[in-house]
Amino acid sequence: MSSKITKIAQLAGKIESVSGTAETLAAAEATILAYEPIMDADIGQFKRNPVVKHMSRFASEPGARRMSLTFKAELMGPISGSRGTTLAITPFLRMCGFSETLDVGNSNIYAPLSSSFVTGSIAYYIDGFRKTMLGCAGNVKFQFKVGEPVMCDFTIQGKYSEHSDTALLTPTYPAQVPFLFMGATVTIDEDSLVLENLEIDMGNDIVISPKPQDASGIDYAKITGRNPTMTFDPEFVAKSDHDFYSKLMSRDTFAVVIAMGDANGNCIEFSLPAVRYTGLKDGDRSGLKVINATCEICKNSDAGNDELVITMSSSSSSSSSLSSSSSSSSRSSSSSSSSSS
Repeated sequence: MSSKITKIAQLAGKIESVSGTAETLAAAEATILAYEPIMDADIGQFKRNPVVKHMSRFASEPGARRMSLTFKAELMGPISGSRGTTLAITPFLRMCGFSETLDVGNSNIYAPLSSSFVTGSIAYYIDGFRKTMLGCAGNVKFQFKVGEPVMCDFTIQGKYSEHSDTALLTPTYPAQVPFLFMGATVTIDEDSLVLENLEIDMGNDIVISPKPQDASGIDYAKITGRNPTMTFDPEFVAKSDHDFYSKLMSRDTFAVVIAMGDANGNCIEFSLPAVRYTGLKDGDRSGLKVINATCEICKNSDAGNDELVITMSSSSSSSSSLSSSSSSSSRSSSSSSSSSS
């Protein structure tokens, strides 16, 4: 009997052609560099507790077979010269309600969707053992900490498929390097504030639909809503430098832009054109007064799906222009490209 080693593991994920129906996972789908993956089975238990002549319990009946997965992954740009090609992280972003628009040789653009959602099949290989979940959808948080890679924190739900003794796949891992949150441009309403941490939480609502015809008792996970928020911890400054409290008491929105480069000469830009403060709390960082700020991320136009655009390209200037066009005229092309990628 051999023990399993935590670090000898991998995740594989693929978008499903039919939601809730298994896809075959090969080495090409196992290139995501995952941190701390945890895939748990949440098997419903019907407690049988009829009245009888004694107090001893009856065995419960196992019910609906839900699964959940959490993990983190570095946000990495395309390999130099390969912009506009699908990334290892793409299937997982799409399971979390993002479209992907590819301009081969130039850019990758990601933006939220409100329809035409997709689901995925995911397998977790653990040193010769595999468990698989289907019909997967979830939420992602983008976490920025100074001096560290930008991390995507995934929480994904789905249904149980199978478990087996299965050898790990042999993928070719990507040569990309992660974007580090340093040497970055961060503007909050055109002000450059000093901060250590920032997080963008897409706030997806996930519903697991029951389905009596399925052996798991589940149809698949569905995104039914979105409430994106941003939190960050800037150092407190004079009212004339950044008027936190007047902004909190105003319904006006402001733009947030985060841009950084990587060793491949790529740039990534997060463009949030309509943000507003919803909460400010006093804090302290090594004797410096800070504000623990909470913001809502709002639509930028009546068309919607433009509250956040992530653009990977060759420079911040090209990234900015692509983000701007994406938030208006490219929404329909994003959805159609998503369906075909």
